[in-house]
Amino acid sequence: MITETLFFDPEQYFSQLLVDIEQAKSEIILETYIFKIDEVGKQFISALQRACQRAVQVRLLVDGVGSYLDAGRLIRELESEQCQIRIFHPLPWDFKIYKNALSAGQKYSPLLYHIASINHRDHRKLCIIDGQIAWLGSFNITVDHYNRKLDLNENRWHDTGLRTSGEVVEALKHNFEQVWHRKGETRRQRTRQFLAIHTIGTRKQHSREIIDLLQQAQSRIWITNAYFNPSNRLLKALKMAARHNLSVMLMVPSRSDISWFPYFARTYYADLLNAGIRVFEYSVQVIHSKTMLIDNTVLVGSTNLNFRSFVHDLEVDALVSGTEAVKQMEAKFELDIEQCTEITLQHWRNYSLILKLSGWLPRMLRYWL
Repeated sequence: MITETLFFDPEQYFSQLLVDIEQAKSEIILETYIFKIDEVGKQFISALQRACQRAVQVRLLVDGVGSYLDAGRLIRELESEQCQIRIFHPLPWDFKIYKNALSAGQKYSPLLYHIASINHRDHRKLCIIDGQIAWLGSFNITVDHYNRKLDLNENRWHDTGLRTSGEVVEALKHNFEQVWHRKGETRRQRTRQFLAIHTIGTRKQHSREIIDLLQQAQSRIWITNAYFNPSNRLLKALKMAARHNLSVMLMVPSRSDISWFPYFARTYYADLLNAGIRVFEYSVQVIHSKTMLIDNTVLVGSTNLNFRSFVHDLEVDALVSGTEAVKQMEAKFELDIEQCTEITLQHWRNYSLILKLSGWLPRMLRYWL
């Protein structure tokens, strides 16, 4: 039986995930870009330590950049016979954690390998419990998703997570094994992970499959994305859908944890608006979600619509078609839109020259962003 539940509230997401970890009987797989030892991270460390005491096998994979500050401490506090910890591409100068590096059987020195791999990151967020339940989405293991304070009166970040079960979990675990063991795929294939509906296949062309989904849309494409820096092919697909009278709406942040990114995204507005795409800026929270509602299918995961996700980083996304999950996503998007400012061409014309230039300058480096 397949169950699919979306989570938009960090307290509910982390609380339920911790419940599943506490109930694990045989295995916990946890892969995340950021694992900080803060109020949230400490809860996960304690839960994983208790799992190890129950003889549950734990494997933890974190990124060498995203978890740079706390990777060494994670190793010291968690590594044991029951818990294996691996670091995806440590920074070249972070020698103390080389022994825990997730290697690819490199034929040259670890130092040279980590220098060559410095721009390839593991941006995935995935947890698999006993091979039966999978969690994924945009939530990292950090209190930052509460706007950097564990204060329930503070506006939380805008994130989306998914808890799912059924056949898809086995396929997700198989994909994790490929990443963990770094086998069976070329580097090019490893940096394009997978989309899932009820089965999962490796994405040889991550961006191509997303674009294929957009091109197959019949009625609507509703996008929420934190860091909008699309390729020309993605832009073309969105504009073509709008010109075929589909409802194409894009919601992006008016403020971001990367302060200059909203200015960057605004450089695309005129092109989008002229094609009939509706653009909305959201200011209530910091958008970190990466979701699409394409007809009656939800895409949720870690992929941003930018070159980092399409070219450089490992990502994981699921396609969800259950009626309740689609209703959840539809209601959430419509509620968020009510709290947005809809952008018009007049808004674009009113932006100052300085603001426009501050957005255009990063476009020279868009391949890396």
